[in-house]
Amino acid sequence: MSQASEDTRSVAEKARDTAGIIGSLKHEGYVPTPATEAIHKRAERREITTDELVEIFRQRALKIEAGQRGRKRPPLGV
Repeated sequence: MSQASEDTRSVAEKARDTAGIIGSLKHEGYVPTPATEAIHKRAERREITTDELVEIFRQRALKIEAGQRGRKRPPLGV
């Protein structure tokens, strides 16, 4: 089994990358809420990695998208 390569980025590079991800999310229509801001704060404190941050928001987006698709369906039998 291969071992994951170690992240060789400096603290400043990691912070820049995290800021870039957050900036991209805001540009794409991200609306800050207390829950999402708490997740970002966890990333800033390095409690979670940027990869985990992206995955959390990806999963949330998929749930929202699935909910929106479910509401757009016409009622059965009409």
